Amino acid sequence: MSAVFQLIPSFANYDAIGTHTRQLDALLRDFGYETAIYADECDESLAAYASPFAELRHRPPKGVWYLYQASTNSRIADWLRDRPRVLVNYHNVTPHALAKPFEPEIARVLWQARREIGGLAQTTQRAFTVSHYNAVDLFELGFLHPLVAPPLLALPQHRQAMAHEPVRTPSNWLFVGRIFPNKHQLFLIEAFALYRQLFEQEATLTLVGSTASATYLEAMKAKIARHHLEHSVRLLSGLSPAALASEYRQASLFTSASLHEGFGFPFIEAFAHQIPVLALATSAVSETLSSAGWLLSKEDPLSYAVAAHTLAHDIGLRDQLIERGLSRLRTFDPATLRIQYQRLIEQLVGAP
Repeated sequence: MSAVFQLIPSFANYDAIGTHTRQLDALLRDFGYETAIYADECDESLAAYASPFAELRHRPPKGVWYLYQASTNSRIADWLRDRPRVLVNYHNVTPHALAKPFEPEIARVLWQARREIGGLAQTTQRAFTVSHYNAVDLFELGFLHPLVAPPLLALPQHRQAMAHEPVRTPSNWLFVGRIFPNKHQLFLIEAFALYRQLFEQEATLTLVGSTASATYLEAMKAKIARHHLEHSVRLLSGLSPAALASEYRQASLFTSASLHEGFGFPFIEAFAHQIPVLALATSAVSETLSSAGWLLSKEDPLSYAVAAHTLAHDIGLRDQLIERGLSRLRTFDPATLRIQYQRLIEQLVGAP
């Protein structure tokens, strides 16, 4: 029996990469492979699913395939550089230039992460990733012929479609993503302030995400105060899946101004909850949304506010985007992905 061990720098609960890793482990076992997950850092709640990387580091077995979930810097990359049978599943790294104005030390870490992952290009057997945008990035890092397979998601159950459903009033914009410069929440706050001033003074904005940059969070709070939005903008973090689902249900519009996404998992959650999506056409955002969201090519707060106003009142457009979102969900159907991943893994490591 062939063995495929996944290695992940940080194994976190309610995290897209952690969810992908767990679901891939389950699929590999179903396909007949021996599996294990080794994490350098691991949430206590996931301790039953993973072993410490230190154990593998000191006693590596022979004949195992190592599948590295690459998204940040880690000593795992250095360890893998001298190993045979290494695969890379790439989730992208935030460009260090986006972090540098707010978090220069984190920017250095991000720069180092790309160097580490690129350093695996010469010894890795093959690499695959979750978007064509990421595949281009892998090629630039030195990986030849990277493959693309959609991510494995834990999709929420979407409710029955209701055509011409009344628009929630007042409008509630929602964004889900960590507080960090690449997510560009400062732009969202600016566009939201214009929206309230021009169209709807009772509108609210809900920003859900853990704080990955205290400096950026302070800049966000300062902008909220400058526009007198303290009672209109909610900053939430640490939500359970049920609490997050509740926020999606209460939203009238999913808004994103992210400057860099390797994929964008919350977009898929918005589709499942039947919320129209408004976003900037950057990085992998256009690829993930396809035709199921309204994409703006210009980073202009006024244009964004006007587009949000249109989506608040054009029922036909809202229904069209919601239907396209539900259609886009079929790409991530578990049965379809199971077949794709079985072919992918057999192509990479052979039959179990």
